[in-house]
Amino acid sequence: MPEAPFYTTVESRRTIRDFLPDAVPQEVLDRCLDAARLAPSSSNLQPWQFIVIRDPKVRQAANAACLDQMPAKTAPLLIALVTRRDTWRRNRDEIIRIFESRGPLRPSQASYYRKIIPVVYTTGPFGLLGPLKRAFSRVTSLFKPMPNLMSRGDVRIMAHKSTALAAATFMLAMRAEGYDTCPMEGFDPWRAKALLDLPRGAEVNMFLAVGKRSEAGLWWDRVLMPRDWAVREI
Repeated sequence: MPEAPFYTTVESRRTIRDFLPDAVPQEVLDRCLDAARLAPSSSNLQPWQFIVIRDPKVRQAANAACLDQMPAKTAPLLIALVTRRDTWRRNRDEIIRIFESRGPLRPSQASYYRKIIPVVYTTGPFGLLGPLKRAFSRVTSLFKPMPNLMSRGDVRIMAHKSTALAAATFMLAMRAEGYDTCPMEGFDPWRAKALLDLPRGAEVNMFLAVGKRSEAGLWWDRVLMPRDWAVREI
């Protein structure tokens, strides 16, 4: 039988739009952030960064960048979840270093991270190599199965998908700890990037309001689409 607490956590997680002022204990936040680090990611490159906003002035500006939405203004904790497609070389090198510290690098590991990963993630000056790689992948696919070798836009999408998996893991971990979250996609991306001093190749995926729900925090009943819209078997 499945473990009931997991399904209870999933069922009780809701998007909360008004929070109590109670602070989130640091030990709770640390556990949930470490849980998020366990989330799956493409090639295990973990292209994310959680920026915990503590400075009151930065928080005020972040609330404004989030369009002064109620969750941003009332949550005791606000986190910017950043997609970092610019860190793949650093993270790839760290993976190789860790593998080598555990013993001789296997040929499959060396080939994948030293040869395949650069082919997939390198898009050339101004991204000009990306369309050529994508076209080559599509033509090859007409004759045999072929993965997409990735344009710059494809790499961006891949990084955002991995970051979203980390966000979901963090939100479920918070709910398991008895806390609530609100993922916010409604924000000014240009002001947010400038506020957080993000480098080129990094962008805010979402803001996460975190805390305990107030009585007014749950605005609407849950609505799910029909199961056969979401699940298809062939």
